Amino acid sequence: MPNEQLVARIKAGVDVAENMEQLYFQVKAFIHFIAWGYRSLGEVEDLEQEGYLALYPAIDGFSPERDVKFLTYAESWIRQRIRRYIQNNGSSLRLSVHRLERVRRYHRFISAYAAEYGREPSDLQAAVNLGCTMAQIKDIQEDAYKAHPGSLDSPVMGLDGGEDKTVGDMVASGEDLEGDILERVQQEELRRELWSCVDSLPGRQSEVLRMRYQRGMTLGAIGQEYDTTPEAVRQIRAKALRELRKPRNSKRLKPFLPEADQIYSAALMGSGVSRFNTTWTSSTERVVLERLEDKGEIASSGQTDKKNKRESESDNIQGQEARETATFKKSGTATKATNGNITKLTGNLR
Repeated sequence: MPNEQLVARIKAGVDVAENMEQLYFQVKAFIHFIAWGYRSLGEVEDLEQEGYLALYPAIDGFSPERDVKFLTYAESWIRQRIRRYIQNNGSSLRLSVHRLERVRRYHRFISAYAAEYGREPSDLQAAVNLGCTMAQIKDIQEDAYKAHPGSLDSPVMGLDGGEDKTVGDMVASGEDLEGDILERVQQEELRRELWSCVDSLPGRQSEVLRMRYQRGMTLGAIGQEYDTTPEAVRQIRAKALRELRKPRNSKRLKPFLPEADQIYSAALMGSGVSRFNTTWTSSTERVVLERLEDKGEIASSGQTDKKNKRESESDNIQGQEARETATFKKSGTATKATNGNITKLTGNLR
């Protein structure tokens, strides 16, 4: 039975399910042909299903009086339905229909060119054949990447031919695993060193600090343990913290501080106005210069003073030599003048 007759029976309500099934089997190859052209943008079976659903509006709008074949009329409905499906579900990034159509034309040209010449065309060749500019070709390529995002679960073939790895396994992690491990190791060392300093404190100081910061007990609860007041516990804690700040303990903990914090802590000492008027450097600058001297990156102040002293002594010696030379020359001239005067006097006497 021709397609047009089946459509007429369906619109008349005669055996709708049976005639609809018959129509689907008769146009199935045509729907597959259209869906195959969009295979790069979605699953062919899903596209064929959308093409089948497009038959309903095509049947409603078809009229035999137009003197046109049903498939010719239904083609635009099928393509429109497939394109809408691709736009809504074909990618995690939604692109407009005309942009997807440009991507489809671009892929179709690439496939045809590769089949004929055995290689993919250059961007210039694609632009000439598709009637686009180079900028438009770049936009089409970007849309093609957006329309087909890769899956992290896609298998990756190894050197042995196996596919035991996925793309997600090969992507570098944003985490600094080595840095995290070093940080944890450093924290463990700091913890051991810190509590070793705490254990060296006299009296109840170490026990109070452990109860307060390890067990999380309040000052009142610690006071009940020792049958004393929270204020007395607070004073013990304050004294213990002052003991930890003393040089014998702070030197053991200072290496764990970042260099910027070390400079800041050292710059808190000797930052008065009188010191600045003497050195003309701030406390922070002074600490940084001292550290650079220790590292040997700049000459130490002692070496600089010695160098300046040697240069000053050298200048003094050179100045003294110049003065002696000038005096010697002057005395020589005076001697010559004296000898001349004596000669003149002798001549007069004669």
